[in-house]
Amino acid sequence: MNSLLFFLFLPIAFVFSLLVIPLLKKIAVKFRCYDDPTGDVLKIHQKPIPYLGGIGIFVGFGAGLVVARLFHQVSGLQSLGLLLGSIIILFLGFWDDLKWKKSVNPFIKLFCQFLAGTFIVLILIKIGVNFHFSIYPLLASIIAGFYIVGAMNALNMQDGMDGLAGSVTIVSLIGFIVLSITQGNIFALIISLCLLGGIIGFLIFNWRPASIFMGDSGSHFLGFLLAILTITFSGHPLYNLKQFIGPILIIGLPIIDAFWAIARRLSRRQSPFYGDRGHLYDRLHTKGLSIQKTVLICCLIQGMIVISGILIYLSKL
Repeated sequence: MNSLLFFLFLPIAFVFSLLVIPLLKKIAVKFRCYDDPTGDVLKIHQKPIPYLGGIGIFVGFGAGLVVARLFHQVSGLQSLGLLLGSIIILFLGFWDDLKWKKSVNPFIKLFCQFLAGTFIVLILIKIGVNFHFSIYPLLASIIAGFYIVGAMNALNMQDGMDGLAGSVTIVSLIGFIVLSITQGNIFALIISLCLLGGIIGFLIFNWRPASIFMGDSGSHFLGFLLAILTITFSGHPLYNLKQFIGPILIIGLPIIDAFWAIARRLSRRQSPFYGDRGHLYDRLHTKGLSIQKTVLICCLIQGMIVISGILIYLSKL
């Protein structure tokens, strides 16, 4: 197949995402699926905003993946495993949007996320997706479960400003596209291109001023796929440290900011699950930068971290 045909998957994902999001906005209005800032000091938007954008990203991603399958670039089982796994993660995030924030212990949420991630990865291993943590599928799945929980929650922490979570994910995906091409990893390339197209379609509606949010379903979905990409490229930390560190750095700023947020909250003897406005983007915004400039600065920082991750991964040391 002509290699340029791979990049057909991106515009297909973009178009489907672009077309479905206006419909999702109408559905959100009808069923009152809003992120309402009333009484929440952590919210910076002033009016209720629909939060079904993550479903639009998924629809775009799924459309691109289906086309990739039609061109025989990914197996039917791999496509089905990714789509079903993504639906499980979307459901967990959507349930969080609806109920869990107010009624469920955060440790229970983490445990459910871990179980879902471990189960999904175990299925992916069984259907032929290669991960390199361990030769034992169950052990590899458990390790991958921690990756997925970490990435989902790290992306969720970045979803506090119009366009931010989607934009920093785009920078990560560009890094994974570079890695996919240099390593000849078709599976990771297809995931990256399809997700990239879906996010670009979403950002047209999510850039400041946003008319729709991705919601926890969207941030969980992005984190899940970034974790899958990271795991796909990761080597065993005892045998190949650069291939362990490099992919984590390609996720980049969300991971670093999440670690900093947890350390900050624990140092104040607060629960790490207790939200605050101490993230990097919050600090930039409170210094007087506009939301657009704040997002662009975060993307520049993300770009530098991603480039360092690629260079570490490809280094001959």
